[in-house]
Amino acid sequence: MMQHLNQIVPLLEQDTLTNITLLKMIEAYEGAISSKLIEGSEPSRWGLLLLLPIEAYPYDQQTYPEADYIAFVAYTEQSLLPELLTAVPTGARLVFKLQKDEYREQLAQYYELEQARAYISYTSQDELTSSNVQQHKQHKAINNEDVVKQETLTEELLPLLCSNGYTPEELRGYFAERAYAFVIYRDGEAAAGCFIFCNYKDIWEIAGVHTRERWRGQGLARQLVAAALEHLRQRGLRPRYHVLETNAASIGLADSLGLHPFMKLTHHTMRSPAAIPQ
Repeated sequence: MMQHLNQIVPLLEQDTLTNITLLKMIEAYEGAISSKLIEGSEPSRWGLLLLLPIEAYPYDQQTYPEADYIAFVAYTEQSLLPELLTAVPTGARLVFKLQKDEYREQLAQYYELEQARAYISYTSQDELTSSNVQQHKQHKAINNEDVVKQETLTEELLPLLCSNGYTPEELRGYFAERAYAFVIYRDGEAAAGCFIFCNYKDIWEIAGVHTRERWRGQGLARQLVAAALEHLRQRGLRPRYHVLETNAASIGLADSLGLHPFMKLTHHTMRSPAAIPQ
């Protein structure tokens, strides 16, 4: 069970964007996730290990069926890592999801890790700096008149928004919590769509971007994401656009809209069961 919740969240919120995955997992799976927190004599000295049982999260259960836990770490001092890892059950098979390269480098001293996949997270700037003004102009310059915002998840939209791996149950859950869809219709069908949902506090995810094959090559995805970004900007909300590192088209779309990468989340599997560091 989750321990030290009142201490853990403020520590992670010192850098909310970098630690967004950990904060979201705590919020969504507080009843299932376990933690080990080390706090030193100084406020700047702390370390955290989170373990989420694989069966708690359907995506990970399907993607990493051989694992026992998804593991997350965050710390301010490398010297705290060995003590954190003593909380790993003997022989447990882990998948580490790491938000910093240094964590991977340091964990490699204890475990034989193999990178499975990597995701890049993009966002806009905090305030309307000169670059952000230009970004706003980019959004407005795109013709978004064809984009329809929908607050209801219709049965017609389900297959389109499920195309990127979301289940109908996940989507219904998001829309029950104030998600919105952005859709472009062509010849009476939903040709392209995406949706946005609250990831953590004022950070909203732009997800599920998909264009049906017959309508590709017309820039519809760019129109959708630009409309979603403008919607969030007008409400003072911060976007997160999270893409697979190998998805060149999505990365190009983010770059074309003036978004900035802020974090790479890497997944690492273990080639052998965990051994508690001595």
